[in-house]
Amino acid sequence: LHPTPPHSTPTAMEPGPATTCESDKDESTQRLIADAAETRPNPQGVPLPWILGGLGAAGLLAVLVAVVPRFSSTQQGPPTPSSGFLQGLETKDSSSLGGSSPEYDTAWKAAITGTSCQDTQLTPKDGGTGGVITCQFEGGLRHFKFPVGKFDIDEQVVVPAGTTIEGNANPNSPDDQAERPDPATQTFFVATHGMTNVHAAYCGTEGRMQQGDAQRLRIGFLLNSNTVIKNINYQGRDTVRPYDNGNLCGGGVFETPGCVSPGFGDGVGTGWVNKRQGCYDHTGHPNDLITGDGKGVENVIIDSVRLNELFLPSSPSHWDLVKGQGSQVAVWVAMTQDGSATKNVQVKNLVSMLTRGDGINFHGNVQDSVAENCHIENTGDDIYAFWGAYGENPSGNVFRNNVGKNAGVTRNYGYGVCVAIYGAKDLTVTGMKCYDR
Repeated sequence: LHPTPPHSTPTAMEPGPATTCESDKDESTQRLIADAAETRPNPQGVPLPWILGGLGAAGLLAVLVAVVPRFSSTQQGPPTPSSGFLQGLETKDSSSLGGSSPEYDTAWKAAITGTSCQDTQLTPKDGGTGGVITCQFEGGLRHFKFPVGKFDIDEQVVVPAGTTIEGNANPNSPDDQAERPDPATQTFFVATHGMTNVHAAYCGTEGRMQQGDAQRLRIGFLLNSNTVIKNINYQGRDTVRPYDNGNLCGGGVFETPGCVSPGFGDGVGTGWVNKRQGCYDHTGHPNDLITGDGKGVENVIIDSVRLNELFLPSSPSHWDLVKGQGSQVAVWVAMTQDGSATKNVQVKNLVSMLTRGDGINFHGNVQDSVAENCHIENTGDDIYAFWGAYGENPSGNVFRNNVGKNAGVTRNYGYGVCVAIYGAKDLTVTGMKCYDR
């Protein structure tokens, strides 16, 4: 563990001698290779010992950059929970957000989840004539362009294969990713409800969920093959991380199809390398809970998106972040039901300002995927995580030129590091900058 100083000087993984298991790797990058099977700890608000297990001569390589600042004596006390804090799902719409941008209900979903490609005239919540969602076929693929406005989203919306969703303008400044965009130019998707009950069933552990339940809880987008989502803002409403999601199973703004449950995670994973068929909860019990068809996808692009900043003050205090509204995870690539690979997921120029769990997590048999030029702050767990677990061939993946800041704050620094690797065959981490605040 290498804590950064109290000021905001980054701990940077700059080019230099690399950690490597092979002698012929380029020393200009941090090459992290392990032929291993590994399970992930079960963080539920307090630091837990690592459960490290591996296979083969290479064993397990786990590299962590810790960013755990001390508390200041000037920090305020914890917030008083609202009346809906433990009511499960707190339901709202975007009509109370204020501002001059048009506000729309969830009628837009029909255009995306269907198969046709035609322009859609929108009607604002307050009546009148709104903007237009345009659609064009480009190379046989549907390309939807959304206008300025705030769009309600109330479930995990399936984005069919061959579909692009584009908002009105890039929300992230090339000069300073932390700079907020002008909302009058932006497309927002705003969750209508969020998790407020730490005791809620979330991952299907020990049969406590039915097929379809997860899709009502994981507000965001399920991305199939050959999909693109770009130039949008998203705002979640989760105020807690359920205990059932302690051994992380998802809840990403952007997810790929796979198991609802995380796979076995309560011990060394050596005995699980030949159990790549089926979905399992973290205790090892099987279930049939999936998102989409549960199989791997390929060619997914998430580009220039901004998450969970709409409700934050411009200079949030510690307790603004602890009680703030967000999503469980920014990006979750799920372990697949049949063990098939998810390939070529590209996450570029993503900015996330508050999550209850990880920032980005590539889980299972993820191959040839990259997260680059991203800026993630204020997580409740690890910021950039690769969790190959007992996937067959988690290889060819890269975390490049990313920034991480204030890991673990939304759960009072009970857990969370800047970069975490829980089992991989081939992963490159290079140009990483981590800040404690």
